Amino acid sequence: MKNLHFKQLIIAGLVLVLAACGSTPQPTVALNTNALTNKALKIGIVYNEPDDKATTHIFGAGCLLCYGVASTLTNKLDTHLENTIDTSELISLKELVLSEYSQRSNSVEFVTLTTPIKKLKKFKGELGFAKKDFRVLKETLAVDVIVVFDVYRYGAFRSFSNYIPNGDPQGHIAGLLYAIDLNTNAYIQYLAIDEKIQPSGEWDEAPAFPSVTTSYYQAVENAKQKIKDAI
Repeated sequence: MKNLHFKQLIIAGLVLVLAACGSTPQPTVALNTNALTNKALKIGIVYNEPDDKATTHIFGAGCLLCYGVASTLTNKLDTHLENTIDTSELISLKELVLSEYSQRSNSVEFVTLTTPIKKLKKFKGELGFAKKDFRVLKETLAVDVIVVFDVYRYGAFRSFSNYIPNGDPQGHIAGLLYAIDLNTNAYIQYLAIDEKIQPSGEWDEAPAFPSVTTSYYQAVENAKQKIKDAI
């Protein structure tokens, strides 16, 4: 199954995660409203949707055998999430970002990058500056500010200690919202989104898993409120 294959690939990515542990993470940057005082500023919004369908995102199963056991324990829930949770709520989040930024500028629109972000040149700057050089987009997209909204996990989250669950699956959505001044490559906003909601009552109610499903939608609502408060 594609989803199971994807989970197995995550193991290979653990090495990359460990390698990145030595770097200082970018802290939250509250929206710099002073950078958006000019209503004529042109703002382009890039939305990056998840590569895969909704699933249970497993954390803490640190070996191949552990991950295999954990995947087996979440298999029925994975099937439900994959078949039930579509991207409609993610689209509503994307539209919310557009709506909120439209209150900051008279010229806001979704844009499409001709070059993926990961292929942009590196930028040598301190915290508060993007690690990729987005400044080239000022000319290619004819915008002054680029807003990037990434959603990279949605569905459920479950924590393990090796192959032993630490608790019930939780409704989950995770992503990143950031805005960059294309004159300086500085962040004018940086917001990590990582919402987890504990289901109420019994979670293991196959095949519909109503408690986990409800907790997912609650997590989405929390993410919406976080975006509104931030912009």
